[in-house]
Amino acid sequence: MTEPGMTESVTTEPAATDTPAPSAWTDAATNAAARAAAELGLGGAVAGLDTEAWARLRDRTAALLAAEGRPLPPDWERALARALGRADPEVLARDEADTVLAEKGEVFAPEDDA
Repeated sequence: MTEPGMTESVTTEPAATDTPAPSAWTDAATNAAARAAAELGLGGAVAGLDTEAWARLRDRTAALLAAEGRPLPPDWERALARALGRADPEVLARDEADTVLAEKGEVFAPEDDA
């Protein structure tokens, strides 16, 4: 309890990346993403979009949410991807790098580990 005229200090730390977005936001974002996909002609299978198409969808979804007056929560891009069933971008980046190495003939085997 604080004395009259005194204020309690409030810590405003950023949310952890594993903290889920509020369900109301997730529902609104999912609906906005569906509208954005239709507007952009991307179809309904948004989880498998390539990087460029995903960026367009993500940006349009953010614009639609902003137009509705819905603020974006911390780590909203990851929350949107999770809500739409899209793989984590860090995992996708590693997969793409592994694919490039495999196409160059690199072999991934336990004996290659040093």
